Amino acid sequence: MESAFDQFVSSMFTLDRWPFWSAVLVFMVIGQFTSKRLFTRERAYVDPAKGLAGGTRPFWYWGRETLVVHPIVAGMVLGLLWRDPEGASWKLAPSMMYFAAAGAVSLLGWVVVRGIAKKRGVKLSLPGDSDRPSHGP
Repeated sequence: MESAFDQFVSSMFTLDRWPFWSAVLVFMVIGQFTSKRLFTRERAYVDPAKGLAGGTRPFWYWGRETLVVHPIVAGMVLGLLWRDPEGASWKLAPSMMYFAAAGAVSLLGWVVVRGIAKKRGVKLSLPGDSDRPSHGP
């Protein structure tokens, strides 16, 4: 007989959960874009070398400081728009929490995916982040 934990884990990786895993994947990619391209240190600080002492640009600074919360809040908003993603007659709050959990999983997802890729010798990066080719001799 399977334990409750084993049943939970095996049920999380079925095709019924495609809305959850799709949201995780989308939040992972958008999260990498926003952290590397949108809410950059250069935009957040007036003088990035001095950090806080050099002054900040409030919108970009707080956007950068709250990056961890963005996928969770985005998941809650998605839950407002897409009620009952698995067809189980859910109310509003469970749908919001479902996608908020997808946002939380996406925070760790990129770290796991990048770690696995690194072990296999693959460097993951956004388009445009690649290293310049070295010049010949």
